[in-house]
Amino acid sequence: MNNAEFNLLLETAARRGLTAGEKDRLQACLASDPAAKTIWDEEEALTSLLGGLPDAPIASNFTAQVLHAVERDEQNHPAAPAIFRWLRLRRPAHPFLAACVTLVFLALGHWQYRIAQREKMAAALANVARSVETVSQIAPLPAMEMWKDYEPISRLAQTRPEADQELIEVLHELALK
Repeated sequence: MNNAEFNLLLETAARRGLTAGEKDRLQACLASDPAAKTIWDEEEALTSLLGGLPDAPIASNFTAQVLHAVERDEQNHPAAPAIFRWLRLRRPAHPFLAACVTLVFLALGHWQYRIAQREKMAAALANVARSVETVSQIAPLPAMEMWKDYEPISRLAQTRPEADQELIEVLHELALK
């Protein structure tokens, strides 16, 4: 038998009497372990001594003392507002504190997320700037003379297709003459 089972039998004997099966297991344990026998004898002696003590007298105003202590405790800890009692929250500060801590962590998480997004955006813009710089070094921009005719050329796209057809007919007639 191991110590755990012996300790369980000791606790059971302190609370109630042992059954026949429990007594048999206890006898087997006591026979196999002399230290357990010593512990069992000490526990039996202590139990018999405690059982022989007279009951402690109760004060005549015991009930009044208990009620006074309860009233004093209620004054020290006033009742929670009705809404908290309905929600069965004796101490509303605990859930409020938990909610505040949760909100702080959520705010910090959101702040860290935004910082990470801004860092990604800054890195992407830096890459674009490097690419533009590289392209501008490799291929220089065309000369300004080329750009001065841009506006009339862009207006050509806005002409009607019928005008082009008329131009083709006129050119065709001129070519035939």
